[in-house]
Amino acid sequence: MLLHQLFVLLALVVLLAAAAVGVTIWTVLGHERETRLQSRIKHATMSEAQPISTVDEELSLVRTTSRIEQLKERAAGWIGVDLQQAETYPIKWWLVPPLALLATAAIMWLASHPLGHHQKIWLPVKYFGSPLLWYMLDRFIFNWFKNRRNAKLIEQFPDALNTIVRCVRVGIPMGEALRTVGGDALEPTKREFTILADKVSIGIPLDVALRELSERIKLTEYQFFATAITLQSRSGGGITQTLETLADVIRKRVALKARGYALTAEARMGSMVLTVLPFFAGGVLFWLQPSYIKILFTTSSGEAVLGAAALLMGAGMGVIQFMISNVLK
Repeated sequence: MLLHQLFVLLALVVLLAAAAVGVTIWTVLGHERETRLQSRIKHATMSEAQPISTVDEELSLVRTTSRIEQLKERAAGWIGVDLQQAETYPIKWWLVPPLALLATAAIMWLASHPLGHHQKIWLPVKYFGSPLLWYMLDRFIFNWFKNRRNAKLIEQFPDALNTIVRCVRVGIPMGEALRTVGGDALEPTKREFTILADKVSIGIPLDVALRELSERIKLTEYQFFATAITLQSRSGGGITQTLETLADVIRKRVALKARGYALTAEARMGSMVLTVLPFFAGGVLFWLQPSYIKILFTTSSGEAVLGAAALLMGAGMGVIQFMISNVLK
């Protein structure tokens, strides 16, 4: 009983710590937004305009950040949160740690049935495995959000590049070409290019806006795109051939990944069948002979077998998905 109370207390401490971290990061973000706003208002109302000089400006995609920003990004990155992309997540990012904690509690409850009678094994699993499992679930969820969005960006990027090439060839300025992509593309490319075009339209230099785009998305293709456009805007010359080559390379990579999905269709279908089959067989047995299935829910040995089966099935499905994802990479 005492161990159960300690586990509940540990879970509450972890939940409160996660909530405190979320509130702290939210407060810091709000304070920094207010500080940036006040700074912009101050510079806008200054009586003397500051001259803008780009003679000694260096071409770099490295962003200079303060010590506080670095610590904040590291603290958020510890559980897989990308603060620059947090607003693009399907749900609020601060909801993920509590949900992961609930999933951890459910998994530990399943594990307690086969391992609960072996205290020497169960106690290390319970008190050391729970925080580790919570951490792994957090990182898995945030990485899934990021990978799903990046896959869409890569798939839509060749069409966006071709739109820019066609606009430049007919004499449309680069800023208007970016605006055209923002109006015609699908999400999430539409959102990123709209932000880029808005920044250029309010006076932010094109190379600075492109640098911020590449830092926010963190994809090699976007970084190459930002570097190519920046070099062209400073040194002149044609950019259409470079963008066409980049679009062709990305389109071939997308086609190769689609071919990989086709080749792994049998394995993915097999994994889905293996996932559904135990539930289907259990439902049929419960309909034909309910007493066989009730043993799994009414006896301690049955609960142990059910918990072990659920854990092993989850681990097996995770291994299959891991192998398939590695093949597709």
